[in-house]
Amino acid sequence: MRIASGRFRGRIIKTPKGEATRPTSGIVRETLFNILAHDIPEARVLDLFAGSGSVGLEAVSRGAASVTFVEQARPALACLRENIALLAIVGEATILPCAVDRALAALVSAGAIFDIIFLDPPFAATEAYAHTLAAVADTALLAHDGLLIAQHDARLTLPETVGALCRYRRQKIGDNALSLYRRS
Repeated sequence: MRIASGRFRGRIIKTPKGEATRPTSGIVRETLFNILAHDIPEARVLDLFAGSGSVGLEAVSRGAASVTFVEQARPALACLRENIALLAIVGEATILPCAVDRALAALVSAGAIFDIIFLDPPFAATEAYAHTLAAVADTALLAHDGLLIAQHDARLTLPETVGALCRYRRQKIGDNALSLYRRS
């Protein structure tokens, strides 16, 4: 897999072997970052269920100020750590190697605020979408004018509103979809 644009354009990043991690495809990342083009520079990004980190790494490449990765699977964590080292962005990246629930609680306790939150749990874990959307909606983790983007199976319909989050756009890309939320 390659970084598509920005200062690391063309750089190869590693992905874990096997079916346990589903890296975000190039076309989905391209669509996502075309949508977010004006929001990325200097953004504080939270990449939940980060896997190899392809989305967060692309964000840093395109000018995000920082990215916090949340991932608990050991093979994905190994790739993520290696990718961060290969790109020499240790100062711009933080890894929370734990379950998303624990990470969100720790980030709330620390008073963290993010401009962009990306959510991409395993497609089979449909309950993770509603649970994580609700967990974020009930906190101050998302900046007032921030965005939360959920990547999901196109056959799955996520709720229009979750707490203070309101979906304002749904973009279908083949078998995938992006649901974009803002605070209402």
